[in-house]
Amino acid sequence: AFCAPSTEPRPLLRNFGAMAHRAARRRFGAKFAVALALSAAVGAPTSAAGHTCTAAQNAQFPQPTVQPNRAERTVEQQFMEEEWPGYHNGVSLGGGFLMEDWMFYRNGGPIDPATLHLAKGTTFDQALWNDALLKGDLQTAYAIMDCHLKGFYSDEDLDAFAAYGINAMRLPVGYWTFDDPALYPNDHWPHPPTGQGEFGAYGVNPDGYITSGTGRLTDLVIRLWNRNIKVLLDMHALPGCSSPHQSYAGVHCLDKAPNTWNGPAFEGVSGEPPRHVYRANDGKTWLQVATKIALERVVPWIKFVNHIAPGAITGYELINEPDIASGDATLPEVRTLTVDLGDDVLACLAPLSDVWVGIGTASKSSPPSQVAKDYNKYFPAYMERFVSDIHHYFNWAGCIDYGAKQFSVACACDSNLPGTPRQGEDHDWSLWMQSGIFEKGWRFYVGEWSAGLGTAHNCQNGVPTMDQAKATWAAQKWGYLAQYLHYRGHATAGSSFVGDYYWNGRMGYNWDPTPSVCAGSSSATHYADFEFWDWSLLRLIKLGVAQPLSQLGWTPATLNSKKGGVCVGTIHVLCAAPPPGQAQAPAGGQPGMARLDAEGAGSLPVATPTADNFAALALTAAAALAAGGMAIAARRRRGHVGRIPAAGLLPETPTDEEGDDELAMARALPVE
Repeated sequence: AFCAPSTEPRPLLRNFGAMAHRAARRRFGAKFAVALALSAAVGAPTSAAGHTCTAAQNAQFPQPTVQPNRAERTVEQQFMEEEWPGYHNGVSLGGGFLMEDWMFYRNGGPIDPATLHLAKGTTFDQALWNDALLKGDLQTAYAIMDCHLKGFYSDEDLDAFAAYGINAMRLPVGYWTFDDPALYPNDHWPHPPTGQGEFGAYGVNPDGYITSGTGRLTDLVIRLWNRNIKVLLDMHALPGCSSPHQSYAGVHCLDKAPNTWNGPAFEGVSGEPPRHVYRANDGKTWLQVATKIALERVVPWIKFVNHIAPGAITGYELINEPDIASGDATLPEVRTLTVDLGDDVLACLAPLSDVWVGIGTASKSSPPSQVAKDYNKYFPAYMERFVSDIHHYFNWAGCIDYGAKQFSVACACDSNLPGTPRQGEDHDWSLWMQSGIFEKGWRFYVGEWSAGLGTAHNCQNGVPTMDQAKATWAAQKWGYLAQYLHYRGHATAGSSFVGDYYWNGRMGYNWDPTPSVCAGSSSATHYADFEFWDWSLLRLIKLGVAQPLSQLGWTPATLNSKKGGVCVGTIHVLCAAPPPGQAQAPAGGQPGMARLDAEGAGSLPVATPTADNFAALALTAAAALAAGGMAIAARRRRGHVGRIPAAGLLPETPTDEEGDDELAMARALPVE
């Protein structure tokens, strides 16, 4: 009753038994749901994932080519262990196993999309990169990809992170790394893995993505484990495209079917133009492909890796920013790839019990307040294993005095810190807080943040300054450590606040994956004329902008006394136009959780704009759009407080059923 026949994929949404099980659990509680399952059929498993877990037992993965050989902790890692026990002092390794266009923009020099030498402002993604590679020789395409996967984050880079005190990595990947011909034998692989030669593990999947298989990913995880850096696996790009208009989704799709949320897989992916795929017309949906890959490939791979290197993978974030800023996905559909999939993942991970599931939010249909209700009502047993992901950026908005056009550093320190005047600065974060779950012991982390302050660029010759980067990095880092101290003792494992992951590890403007070169400096030279160099943690470390906590003298005992020297000052923002000759920031990139929300603070106050600022903002947006920037709609919610998109605002005709105002947000994102 709860399992599809063994010859067919288990259709999670169309399987009546699975749906009935979850509906019963939600309405009547877990005990009744189990009773319903037991009464449905003799010998039928009670878990909706039962059949899939069994199928996953046959999954095979290549052994790592990197020998597990764990070193002693670095001095800074030991400091973190002693002074900030359990704190994830982290960074994301974006750009490697999943490219994003803005990371590889160049101000000049040769342009070649096949080697990620991208003209500034180019709309690009993993799918288009693979298309460019596959126009040439197949083995050369594999060689370029292999160089990129092995070398974009070098051993020297990882050593620098460890020396700085990094003990956790958020590792963004695309689903194609885990795709395998055995999952759906009737799907057509243009180039299946041959198992022969140097690149025998490589193939081209039915959706046109070059996949290396899991071997290179396993090698990277072992390289990190050898340096005492644990991994949060982050599924950034899912089958069918789970976030519209985003390079990080693997393909720029539209917020309509076919995509991850709706439509049969064989129809491809919505877009302009739509993307053709070679999936069989057998009734399976993209949602089913996503859940099958998660349960039959990702979960057994985690168990495989953690057997080789115990504790190497500490968490599995199921989906990054699901259906961001869109209402295309319904609440049940978002649940399918978040809390419901998390339920199945934890069941299939058994007996492994030290891996938690990361749950993110971004869709209009599934705000943090709704997810918190689901936690409390349906999943109380997972208090220690469902961990919420918050993305917190000031690049577009937040902590601004719109009359004085000043960014408050003190506000950045206190943003969403309970008990401070700025505890409601980030609206989405405040919804989590209002639910009370963090105080109860449900854990959370800041999965993405940056020192970037795009609202200041037009006041600074179009680029960050050293003083600005130092101020915004230190203020936010202080605030996250203060979060850890505030919630200390609330969770069984210690603090409800797990830690933070800087976005990003490095940029790629000078990276060259050509096999004969396979190199690219991430040094502190030749950076000053790139508008968003402050999004590279390697650069901040080498410039002394981001300093190890021991050098700052930041411990639980001293943190509060350091506030006066960190959380002070203002930065001029929202200048009406860039200096003459300064190019606009590129389109695309990481949108985070920025929203434009109406005034009306309730119990959580935040600075709000005044009407006389909107003309200047509109000028900024118009210039960005004229320069070719891509705009996305950011919904204006009535009756809530929140952050204001930094790039300028232009009115649009309402397009949603509720008739809410829509505002175009010209997104300015980092390059190097």
